[in-house]
Amino acid sequence: MRFRDLPLALAAILLAAAAAISSAAETKKIRVEDIAALRENVGRQVTAVGTVARTGKPAGGPQFLNFDGTEFTVVCLPGDLDRFPEPPAEAFHRKSIEVTGKVETYKGRLQMRIREPAQVRVRGEPAAAPKPTGDSTKSTINTSADDWVSPAGLRYQGRDPSGLTRLQHVARHAGDLPDRDGPHGVFDGGIDQAIATIDEAWKLAVQRKTRPVVENQRSTYTVNMGRRIGYLGGRAGSEQGHPPLNRVFIVVETGTQNVVTAYPK
Repeated sequence: MRFRDLPLALAAILLAAAAAISSAAETKKIRVEDIAALRENVGRQVTAVGTVARTGKPAGGPQFLNFDGTEFTVVCLPGDLDRFPEPPAEAFHRKSIEVTGKVETYKGRLQMRIREPAQVRVRGEPAAAPKPTGDSTKSTINTSADDWVSPAGLRYQGRDPSGLTRLQHVARHAGDLPDRDGPHGVFDGGIDQAIATIDEAWKLAVQRKTRPVVENQRSTYTVNMGRRIGYLGGRAGSEQGHPPLNRVFIVVETGTQNVVTAYPK
């Protein structure tokens, strides 16, 4: 059912409720010195605010951002360092920052893990852009194929209104389009990884028995992957510091597994 099919009063109530939920979901900001507030939010996503006083970067190990007057620490594990254009211990030393992530405990002490640059913003500056991942120009997939079936059984057949194959259409979301107006979801890892992520999302949708939103001949699925699978590109993404995205939006022809489009959201 669409809002335009509802009585105006009921539609207004629903819209107001949605706005209230969205407002409630906004990330809470907490000073790093406020240990009580941080402990109350263990397991939740918050934005911690403070000035980095000391950093640590043991050879081959994680990097740490430490603050005066608090036990709270920000940590970046070795497997995530390649995503940062500059090592966090160097980029954020003595900087006033806002760092967004889940509050955790390690051996009783509070910490937050950073996995990508978009989690950290130097106050007064935009968040760092993510380091490009993958190469969308190299692929084992023949994107010019008019009919191709993925390992999960998703069929990419036919062409979009502009004449691109469905694979070529999806491949446009395997790399950023910086001059594109508005938002542009970009998969990490190039087209091969994009197809693998879409397959994974489809399997999750089936496993979870996700109900699609049906609009005439199109059915759409929004699948939360529980991790970063891409980032927001285009002009809107650039203005926001390329925030990470963790959902896959899939459109298929209703009653089939024929993909119309798919991209991070």
